[in-house]
Amino acid sequence: MDTMRRLSVLLLCTLLLAGCSEPLQENGAIRVGLSQLPMSLDSRYATDAASHRIQEFLHRGLVRLDSKFQPQPDLAASWQHPDPLTWHFRLRENVHFHDGSPVRANDVAATLSAILDVSKASPLRAGLAAIESIEVVSEHELVLKLNRPDASLLTRLKIGVLPEHLAKQGHSPRGTIGCGEYRLKAWGENRIDIERVSDGNGVDRLRFVGVKDPVTRSLKLVRGELDFTQGELPPHLLPYLKEQEGVEIQYHASTTFSYIGMNLQDSHFRDLRVRKALALGLDRKRLKQALFDDAPVLTETILTSSHWAATKLAETPFDPIEAERLLDEAGFPRGADGVRFSINYRTSTNPTRLRLVTAIADSWQKLGVQVSIESLEWGGFYARIKRGDFQLFSLDWVGITDPDIYRWILHSDMWPPAGSNRGRYSNTQMDEWLDAAAISEDQTERAMLYARVQKQMQADQVYIPLWYRPVIAVSGPRVRGFSPSPDGSLLSLREIRIVN
Repeated sequence: MDTMRRLSVLLLCTLLLAGCSEPLQENGAIRVGLSQLPMSLDSRYATDAASHRIQEFLHRGLVRLDSKFQPQPDLAASWQHPDPLTWHFRLRENVHFHDGSPVRANDVAATLSAILDVSKASPLRAGLAAIESIEVVSEHELVLKLNRPDASLLTRLKIGVLPEHLAKQGHSPRGTIGCGEYRLKAWGENRIDIERVSDGNGVDRLRFVGVKDPVTRSLKLVRGELDFTQGELPPHLLPYLKEQEGVEIQYHASTTFSYIGMNLQDSHFRDLRVRKALALGLDRKRLKQALFDDAPVLTETILTSSHWAATKLAETPFDPIEAERLLDEAGFPRGADGVRFSINYRTSTNPTRLRLVTAIADSWQKLGVQVSIESLEWGGFYARIKRGDFQLFSLDWVGITDPDIYRWILHSDMWPPAGSNRGRYSNTQMDEWLDAAAISEDQTERAMLYARVQKQMQADQVYIPLWYRPVIAVSGPRVRGFSPSPDGSLLSLREIRIVN
């Protein structure tokens, strides 16, 4: 057993002896441990993974995505698309918000209008920018007119609909009202309670508890203070959990793409040779074996190989000799102290991420690149990354299903705050391909365009790809029946069974 594993097990055993545990079943709720609580449950503003996970229980959009990531009717009973600039939706009747009011076309219109309102500064605005006007035809019917064709618009209309009066107000992260299966019951200092709206089969109450430290989260699961957790568990804790009576661990292939972002306007990263050198200087296979029990799957791009818009790319090798040559050629020779230059790497305080960034920094140190690691609490870290305030950072794209993600992160019109081209990449040819793919309704043509985009993205080393993270779901002794999803969704908690 290695040193890290020994220390983790020792810490767990020590903590098990300390204090007394909470009641096994408080108010009948299934207790779910999260590494952090959501930033917002307002469907117009949430972009972080935790927010999406809980919003799925609370909100419904015009459409939902099926297991193949194709749009299916949700609040919309049906729709017509008579021409590239017109979408005509008919809503389901007898659907109600959690405050008892009926869901009407005015509510849908108000939600979409609020996202498009520049003064409300929704981060989702760019995704709906093609909408020119919204016409409410009747109580359950509305028409969207576009200013340009947008082949991905329907997929984006899964955004949760709010009541009209709430949608006309500003950002309300904790005061949301949805029309999903569950309502928000309470948001405490470190927990969120939701409850099922109507009687039915399955779990009536869920409590989401923020427990940042994975060791503490594992301890709480073993002691019965938590019933379930998913993701963000370092592999060296898994052997210990497997030995605990009644604990069940499930793995599933993931669509969560881990990557390193670079500020391409920075004096170092403007040079393609520097970006390529850093990519070549990472032994990703060794990193995933040493830090993640070899569970992640290496990748070069965001969409998984099974996606219709994915294309096969050559794997970036580990080649430190070529990396050193490129750095020399770029005009960054080693100094007398062996250092070529220094860079700042921002990350969160999550222990797993810190270990990864430390290992990456050590790899680059061998190339003569000195890395200063700056770890910030999640809120402060994410705020800086969203506005492009960084040299380097690590993050994940969680559950990506729409190939228009490439436009969102690569198009020159998507520099923050308009979009998520946080590295401020700019390529006229790339913009043309992305614009063409966004309006084409021929899937074969779109696939060809996205293949070009992905190849150019790799050639320009816009990001340093790492891998697809696995979904790791851990159930405590009290519950069974969770089915992991490749996009990390927690909706299967609705059917989880209490077994004692």
